[in-house]
Amino acid sequence: MSDTSRRRQQASQGWNWVLRDRLAVGPAPRSNEDLDQLAAAGIRAVLSLCDPREAPPPPGLVERFTCRRLVLPDHRAGRPPEPVELEQALALLAELEPHGPVYVHCVAGVERSPLICLGWLMRRRRLPLLNALDYLMQVHPATGPLPEQLACLREVING
Repeated sequence: MSDTSRRRQQASQGWNWVLRDRLAVGPAPRSNEDLDQLAAAGIRAVLSLCDPREAPPPPGLVERFTCRRLVLPDHRAGRPPEPVELEQALALLAELEPHGPVYVHCVAGVERSPLICLGWLMRRRRLPLLNALDYLMQVHPATGPLPEQLACLREVING
């Protein structure tokens, strides 16, 4: 499959590479076809940031990928994530990285998963928040963390 075909396929699924062959972001996989597409793209690990009741994982997810789950609050929770929750999510992402390319997802790939990818860009690539947000919005247009979520992330990364 050509790079152009891969990009079109990813866009049709709503997920995107944050850093090619290293970190991807998007919505929860919901079918075996979604899992097939992630595997074909080289994804080896999955970080889930939503409750399985929000987006039931398809059968075979844990058999095909190295998986971790940490449920973070979204806009429906009425509160932003706590700093300790963001630190835990970033630690899980760091734990998954040695397994190969990691797919970070929440239900829709709008708030929670982009937030953790922003934290990764800020911490690993040393990007300031606004630069990381601008970059992530370019590579994953669905990015839309709330201001209070960004404030919490800034506190975690900048101390």
